[in-house]
Amino acid sequence: MAWFNADDKMHSHPKVRNAGLEAIGLWLVSGTYCTDYLTDGAVPEWFVTSWPKGKQLAAKLVTAGLWETAPDGWKFLSWTEYQRTKTQVIEEKARAAERKKRFKSKSEEQ
Repeated sequence: MAWFNADDKMHSHPKVRNAGLEAIGLWLVSGTYCTDYLTDGAVPEWFVTSWPKGKQLAAKLVTAGLWETAPDGWKFLSWTEYQRTKTQVIEEKARAAERKKRFKSKSEEQ
């Protein structure tokens, strides 16, 4: 299972305060989307525009320095610094599956 990480000091960070509460809501749901679909921080335009005032809020995130524009939407800045990448999540899932397989095999031997 992948998780979206948010810093516990986010509440007082200047970038967050500059973006505003509504834009940070978009930032949060977009982060969980990116983590769920393993997009490595790419936020598609359709996702942003599916929310009320989505483009306006995305612009606030860009101005605040939390996102950058991308050809087909937006992208989280510093994604790999704070979040696991698609490759890392897939490798972790493979290791977990292998551990479960070994455990099950060991249990069946007993």
